[in-house]
Amino acid sequence: MKVTRASDYAIRSLIHIAKKPEGTVFMRSELSKACDIPDSFLGKILQNLAKADILSSERGKKGGFRLNRPTQDITVYDIIRAIEGELSLNECIFDDSFCSIVNTCSAHKMWGSIQDSLLLKLKSYTLKQLADDEMRGQKEHVQP
Repeated sequence: MKVTRASDYAIRSLIHIAKKPEGTVFMRSELSKACDIPDSFLGKILQNLAKADILSSERGKKGGFRLNRPTQDITVYDIIRAIEGELSLNECIFDDSFCSIVNTCSAHKMWGSIQDSLLLKLKSYTLKQLADDEMRGQKEHVQP
């Protein structure tokens, strides 16, 4: 499994949003520039995040995107799943009909164990933690 550029951009843009006061509305073009993400690519990413209920979008002159949930309730798993869909290291983990020896295969058990560990780790990181870590890092660079 490889995390795509889209997932990376989604995480970066959400960290940028999370560092601002709660309820702040962002225009796509503003996020694109601030996060150095191609505007049209970011548009597709933001649509997926809105479909996953991570963002809400508002049309009109004062429209844009804002977080739809508190940052402590959004995990890295939620973000990646919104962009990539269901995460799977091997097809047999989610589809028993994929392989005829799934019930006796030790590799299947290994993949399942690794998958479980990966998902737990991704679910352990929240957007709040990432934004807080980044803000602390920026302050450390500013101080003499």
